Amino acid sequence: MLTIDLSGSVALVTGGSRGIGAGIVEAFARAGATVVLTHTGNPRYADRLGAMLGELRDKGCHVEAAVADACSPDAADRLVRQIVDSHGRLDVMVANVGQNLARPAEETTAESWRHFIDVNLSSAFHAVRAALPAMLGAGRGRILFIGSSVVFDGGGGAIDYAAAKAGMVGMMRYLTRNYARRGINSNVIHPAVIETDLLDERYGNPQDKQKLVDRVPVGRLGQPADIGNLAAYLASSHGDFICGQEILVDGGRTFY
Repeated sequence: MLTIDLSGSVALVTGGSRGIGAGIVEAFARAGATVVLTHTGNPRYADRLGAMLGELRDKGCHVEAAVADACSPDAADRLVRQIVDSHGRLDVMVANVGQNLARPAEETTAESWRHFIDVNLSSAFHAVRAALPAMLGAGRGRILFIGSSVVFDGGGGAIDYAAAKAGMVGMMRYLTRNYARRGINSNVIHPAVIETDLLDERYGNPQDKQKLVDRVPVGRLGQPADIGNLAAYLASSHGDFICGQEILVDGGRTFY
């Protein structure tokens, strides 16, 4: 039987309290990893986060939550130091923090451009830069970026979001070229039509959501677990020969 075993590994998932991030956290934890997730500390989501942590811990999973400013390089450095001090290692880093506000390019101010590029792209760089020393010291690591199908079809509703997700691809390619021979595999997972709070906000009308489903060849919306399961596979030994890749998880929608 083929199993995904992350026992003994330590993973950091930025933006892991809900949606796709929560799906990744759950998949890693169920596979045996010790998982540290970051979140903003927004009280609006406190009950949901507490329920998720409680459910996973009741099943014997090792999950920790940390409030962190994803746009702060100092916060990223402190968190990684804390992880290494507490657990002795950092094997996997998933850059999942993201924020999107659909609007026309001509209505995008310079200030909002900087904000969304910072949240969606700079946050990933800060996490990567903080994680690299621990991975280089161990001679092994996994870096996963959560991108978007926007890099293929221009969807997503915001020019800054599209640019940031394309920037993740550039970072992944740089890391592959310069760090794969040092034991660090980097890949990008591109989700689309995943049933999260963000999708529900954009397609709140049931009829609109059904129209979206009708455009997905496999006949359903994606679930956070669909992303989490692939991320866990790539983080495991099964992913040893998968590096430098962009993988669409979209039910066939983007190209068909």
